[in-house]
Amino acid sequence: MKQYETYQFEDFIRDEDFRDWVQGHSSHEAFWLTFPERFPEQRDAFRQAELFVRAASTRPDPLGEPEIRREVERFLEKAEAAFTQPAPGPPPAPVRRIGLLRHRALWQAAAAAVVVGLTVWQIGKQADSAPASVPNNPAGEELVRTTNSSQHSIRLVLSDGSTVVLQPKSQLQYPSRFTGNTRNVYLNGEALFSVKRGTLPFRVHTEGMVTRVLGTRFVVRAFEADPKATVQVLSGKVSVYKPRPVSTPENKEVNGLILSVNQAAIYEKSVGNLTKTLVATPALVAPKVIRPRFDYTEEPLSVILQELETAYAIPIQFDAQAFQACRITASLTHEGLYEKLNILCKAASASYEITDGQIVISRKGYK
Repeated sequence: MKQYETYQFEDFIRDEDFRDWVQGHSSHEAFWLTFPERFPEQRDAFRQAELFVRAASTRPDPLGEPEIRREVERFLEKAEAAFTQPAPGPPPAPVRRIGLLRHRALWQAAAAAVVVGLTVWQIGKQADSAPASVPNNPAGEELVRTTNSSQHSIRLVLSDGSTVVLQPKSQLQYPSRFTGNTRNVYLNGEALFSVKRGTLPFRVHTEGMVTRVLGTRFVVRAFEADPKATVQVLSGKVSVYKPRPVSTPENKEVNGLILSVNQAAIYEKSVGNLTKTLVATPALVAPKVIRPRFDYTEEPLSVILQELETAYAIPIQFDAQAFQACRITASLTHEGLYEKLNILCKAASASYEITDGQIVISRKGYK
């Protein structure tokens, strides 16, 4: 059994499950999430190893065995030359050469030093060459920058316990530790945020748009080259607004939207418009114990629509009088929300549209 209470930096690096967790592939996520609280003495080594693995996993050109061996040989040649080269002055007493290349322990130590050095060098090179096109940092904070140059998502844990799943070709800047009266991060690309609830507001800054939350799960997609940016809410509520000019702090009015679960915002960069809509695939949010079966026999349409509204937490507007005599027999257990609506509307000679994050149903020809 692993002795986690004695783990040091190197132990975390060697732990395959720890590396998988940092990269978002471990099946023991709950264990690693609570590790710093259960083993506080290992907290610093844990955080350092997490940063190291995260950065190393995103390097674009991993070193192969031949390159590592060549660098080790160069290192050893220089070390041996320095060890045997006579110093100026009187001849030194005879020194017995220890045969560095034949000494297994020294070989391993030197190899480890070179590998770590090359890895750190590559990480530094990647950070220096990472694109700087991240939204403006109005607070002038010292920021850590993580760029996902890999083909897989990577998982970040911020100092407040919030987690970010950063998608490929995306970049996030964030403070190593949140200070002041807000938690600001800066995104260029796409990321899933799971924000730990707290007293300080959490803000995601992107080009022309700010997403503000207190504790929820949501996805922000805002690539610099895309004409639109989007925010999709998976749980809780967020507000989305255009940044307030720094020169007018006294202006308390914010031009923005309030989004709840299954709702989304679209920001059109060219015209600066923010519009509210629904996510592409609305998810059931009602607790399983009270979810309807969506299996109906001569059920009034108004009752079905009210059940859908509760199950998906999406407002559905309709004229109850227009559908008073409409009864539906159907099994809608396996369909998504939009498929359910299409079936119901076809049966009731109706249609629906999405307006301001709500579903509006109208009956054809009804006056």
